[in-house]
Amino acid sequence: MFENFWPFYIGGVAIASVALLMLIVGGDYLAITRGYVSICSIITKKSYFHKPEMGGGFGTRTFFTVGVVLGGFAAAIAAGGFKPSFDLGIFEDIWGTSLYVKGIVLLFGGFCWGYGSRMARGCTSGNSISGMARGSWASIAATVCFMIGGVTVVHILEYFVRGKLL
Repeated sequence: MFENFWPFYIGGVAIASVALLMLIVGGDYLAITRGYVSICSIITKKSYFHKPEMGGGFGTRTFFTVGVVLGGFAAAIAAGGFKPSFDLGIFEDIWGTSLYVKGIVLLFGGFCWGYGSRMARGCTSGNSISGMARGSWASIAATVCFMIGGVTVVHILEYFVRGKLL
């Protein structure tokens, strides 16, 4: 029914459609980090998670974030590729197979993601999709930095894991 990967042009149209739908229906820009913050506001009483600009616990961003996770499961099941495991592919080539080490690295990565999102005043989806669509120069600069950083890290990891540059 589905291919392994959608062609980029279908994925791009799908992302744009979701971003427009969120803006038209919910009045919010697409931003996964704020959705995560909205979910956290349901769980914790920390004041940061309850600021008005964060959108509240049961706003459109909460449902969007939950929908991303559920949609991923639904797509994997529909494609016949839902095989839960702790195997993380190339990640294990770098960090090994210990669940404790993987957990520590992933927690540290999550901390870096949250800190970076705060520093950039938004995550990659918020800056690269919504911010650039609004013509924000700060979002354009952040997206350029995301791309440079991503390409650089991929090349560095490829060199350390496989001993060659792409």
